[in-house]
Amino acid sequence: MTTVRDTVLRRIGGLLSVIIIVVPGPGPGDSAQPTAPPADQPANSTDQTVALLNGSGRTVNVTDANSLGAALAAAQPGETIQLADGDYAGKFTISTQGQQGNPTTLRGSKNAVLNGGDTTGTGYDLHLDGANYWQLVGFTVSGGQKGIMTDKTNHTVLSGLTVGNTGQEAVHFGDFSSDNVLQNSVIHDTGKASPQFGEGLYFGTAKSNWATKSGGQPDRSNHNKAIRNTFKNTTAENIDVKEETSGGLISGNAFDGSAISGANFADSVLDIKGVGYQIVNNVTNGASPKLVNGFQTHVITDPSTSGCDNTFQNNVFNIQLPGPRIALDRKCGVANGTGQG
Repeated sequence: MTTVRDTVLRRIGGLLSVIIIVVPGPGPGDSAQPTAPPADQPANSTDQTVALLNGSGRTVNVTDANSLGAALAAAQPGETIQLADGDYAGKFTISTQGQQGNPTTLRGSKNAVLNGGDTTGTGYDLHLDGANYWQLVGFTVSGGQKGIMTDKTNHTVLSGLTVGNTGQEAVHFGDFSSDNVLQNSVIHDTGKASPQFGEGLYFGTAKSNWATKSGGQPDRSNHNKAIRNTFKNTTAENIDVKEETSGGLISGNAFDGSAISGANFADSVLDIKGVGYQIVNNVTNGASPKLVNGFQTHVITDPSTSGCDNTFQNNVFNIQLPGPRIALDRKCGVANGTGQG
């Protein structure tokens, strides 16, 4: 067996080329050498997580859903809203803005739970609507149709969260939301009501939804990052990157393919339809019967804006698959499939 460690897709002299570096596995009689961290740990990454900042404002302590809603509505740059442990039932919206270097922070322990209720309902547990320069730190978001949704939200950091038990996706950076980060978080048990929409993390908007979501324009939610997160039991892709997005980073994550449903073409843990992404130092464990590839790329619009010119490096797959571990769209000018051992 071989393990794909490095696959690089680059544009060289106007042409798209793929460079595949495959590290052979041990043969009969060879001593096995470790090629990956333990199954439940992300690979080491040279990319640093984003440092959290202390705002200059006051701390507002909240203890229930009503006080939380009021604090979010009145939040000022630099404030910290501190969640007491407990259950915060309902849907919550952040529509105020922090400032560069002086973010507004919503913080709590994992025992502070924003509870969106029935997974067959509608709406978002926590909606960031134009909420630039926020930090969401440490707490839990559970239940409801969708976990955390951003619209026109930039430069916001989601760190150390637990998001899951959702009817559809857990976290979605969309509607022209750029330069956001999800890091050091646990994303789990998505798609409970609609397995075909159970993505763990979602960048951008599908072309088929541009008319209703982004005024008919390509949703260029760019430069978003997923760093050192752990994904468990997602029924669609762990991360789905949509067409016309660009320049993101997916690094040091622990992916899980054990619950992939195969519904609505969900047959990989990672689907890259954007361009210029760095996908590095990730580890994949667990393979459902519906999992065909580890990672896939797809051209939806044009190779210059979708599915090509991405870099895959030092990703480890501790699974057996019926198809290539990294399957590249032929429209990028390369063979669709890499590194089968």
